Amino acid sequence: MGAEWLYLAGGCFALGMIHAVVPDEHTWPITFSYSVGAASGKGGVRSGAFFATAFTVQRAVMSQLVYFAVAPFLISDESLNGPVYLAVGLAMAAAGYLILRRRLPHWHPLMWISRRDRAKHEEQMEASGSVPVHWALIHGFIAGFGVDVGLFTTFVYLVAVPAMPLAILGFLPGAAFGLGTLAVLMVIGLLFGGSLQVAKRWGAERLELFGAKVGARSLLYGGALFAISGLLFMLGLDSVLPVEFGNLLVFVFMVGIIVPVMVYTWREVKLAEVGKATVTGP
Repeated sequence: MGAEWLYLAGGCFALGMIHAVVPDEHTWPITFSYSVGAASGKGGVRSGAFFATAFTVQRAVMSQLVYFAVAPFLISDESLNGPVYLAVGLAMAAAGYLILRRRLPHWHPLMWISRRDRAKHEEQMEASGSVPVHWALIHGFIAGFGVDVGLFTTFVYLVAVPAMPLAILGFLPGAAFGLGTLAVLMVIGLLFGGSLQVAKRWGAERLELFGAKVGARSLLYGGALFAISGLLFMLGLDSVLPVEFGNLLVFVFMVGIIVPVMVYTWREVKLAEVGKATVTGP
């Protein structure tokens, strides 16, 4: 019995891995947008890491709050999904718009480390087609507030959290769940970001431009979809749907937005004069 809490933490980690694998409205749309925008496997790994790191911090904090019974409503009140969808959507749309209009603020969570890193980041922001994958931190923290009353929430917050032997370990189940998500999302980001490399013959510049445009447009239009969905959720219209609202949202994003955006952008960039092209336009 003494090691039971360790097994429970391991179970949370495993559930976190499953959470990342299963297409989820809180993970895949954002990870896809930033990973493809990075146009490389390395960039995809970084986007998944940034998103899931913030997600892990949020889940660890919420887990500790649940342990102390400070905010149990955060894990059980599904009506919170409406404001979360709206907030995520507005953040996505704002990021997509800023990238397309090349109005990127010179902000980076690691800029304080050294002047060299700050200078390198500012140089990247000046480059055409730059998609700041570190912005996924913002989306990851917001998305963490999404409520799922299924297996994930039940096991992590209602089984594992109360079983922690010490108050200071109240954060552990949520953190383990987030770390499991982190591990798998880095792999998914690698696959998404590296997927463009199949078109190497197209040229590195065109690949970068294509990835940046697809990533930015995915954020812009996907953000609008999430914001509208949040309003519909708050109006209670999700209850009249014959399918689960989150699954429908992921399907519409991946099929109704990503596919047309990729086809349109592919045709656009294929005809572009790469040296003069920039990440602008709707």
